[in-house]
Amino acid sequence: MLGGALIVLVVWCVAVVIVDERSRRIPDSLTLPALAGAVAGALLSDPPVLLGGVAWAGLYLVGRGIGGGDVKLAVPLGIVAAAAGGIGAVLLAVAVAGAVTAVRGLLCRGPVPHGPSMLVGVIIAVLPGVIAGVSCGA
Repeated sequence: MLGGALIVLVVWCVAVVIVDERSRRIPDSLTLPALAGAVAGALLSDPPVLLGGVAWAGLYLVGRGIGGGDVKLAVPLGIVAAAAGGIGAVLLAVAVAGAVTAVRGLLCRGPVPHGPSMLVGVIIAVLPGVIAGVSCGA
């Protein structure tokens, strides 16, 4: 079961990256199912982790240059980061996403899509917990 979920997650991440890189947009067809699934999962298992999604999306709502797809993507990614490592993981993911986008912008000398950077940020933020869980047999 977990293997199938992991495959779906990887395919979804690849789709987000490809679509955002090509069109500079993340459509609702990619963000809304992930948002709904993450919110439902959090409500059923650990409601306080919803704050991670709200926090990340809230930071983007007050900022500039962030699109609606990025805000909607921030909710499930924030929930995952909060579930894996608490608010510290959410803040780390946000910081890494911003840094990756900034570096890509400098290297590309122009605007770059932010969704791929968000995925990199959440992977870096949750990876230590995932590795620890695997090595401890959790």
